[in-house]
Amino acid sequence: MIAKKVYQPTNKSKEQTIIIYHGWGSAIESQHELATILSEQGFQIIVPEIIYHDTRNPLPNPFEIPIMQKYFWNTIFHTINEFNLFIKEIAIPEEKLILLGSSMGGFIANGIISNHHKIAGLININGSGSYLTSENIFRINSGRQPLTSAEQKVFAHYDPRQKEMNYHTSMLLMHGELDSIVSIEGQQDYYSYITKQGYEHIHFNTYQEINHTISPEMVDDIVKWLQNNF
Repeated sequence: MIAKKVYQPTNKSKEQTIIIYHGWGSAIESQHELATILSEQGFQIIVPEIIYHDTRNPLPNPFEIPIMQKYFWNTIFHTINEFNLFIKEIAIPEEKLILLGSSMGGFIANGIISNHHKIAGLININGSGSYLTSENIFRINSGRQPLTSAEQKVFAHYDPRQKEMNYHTSMLLMHGELDSIVSIEGQQDYYSYITKQGYEHIHFNTYQEINHTISPEMVDDIVKWLQNNF
């Protein structure tokens, strides 16, 4: 059983449930304010615990560089892999789900929808749907060697940028233009790729003077997008 926190709306006017995935080194409680705001829009909200966080073997020093480099992508891939188990536990059809993720959670949510084509919506905040592009940027910025051929094969298996665009999920991509943690280039690459494939169910909002955070303007835009699409 995957631990989770559930927010029930006082007036459940929406048929969809929003699943929120938090960022690296964070916790489910960090999503309390956003989950509360969205539940007030009539959605049920579920915030699952992510491996190596909260009660799931949390790492003692998650922001130490060697720890991040060892566990960041493993955490993303593991969470994508266990999604089948999670939706079986919550017993909600894919078409009734909207996935929202920030930072690492954005990577996770984007990875999941590339395998689950009936999911109704995706909101990716300061994450990336272009795994290889983002990892290459991480490695350049940290002075590491490029991915080996074997590592590239693993990334290609999960990378949404490498998957067929045969789903109809409504997508909202959001990114701070000054993001110094997760480069906006990953989102830009993903957006460019899928729009060139003729994908029309997507919006990409960028935010000047915003670093790696969720601004009040972003929250307002999330609410507006949900109201217009669901």
